[in-house]
Amino acid sequence: MENWNRIEFLFAKNLNIHPLLLDEMEFYRIEYLLQNYEEFIKEENKQYKNQQKEQNKQMGSSKYSPPSINYGGFKTPKLNIPKMNIPKM
Repeated sequence: MENWNRIEFLFAKNLNIHPLLLDEMEFYRIEYLLQNYEEFIKEENKQYKNQQKEQNKQMGSSKYSPPSINYGGFKTPKLNIPKMNIPKM
């Protein structure tokens, strides 16, 4: 019974088939619909993973490096900030 509730939920949420229509269907039709849905999800996941790999390849091959800042040939001065003690109260 618990599995049937899951099937009804899946059909109602993802396939937009009302549970009352599901009760009227033959069992083999429900089974075929579930198999087709599982295959569709697997194919969609494969495409998503391939897309992620492509994006990772593009990011890796572009050798992205942040642009260097040019200050007109001037070097930025090194500042030595003195260490200050926090007053105790």
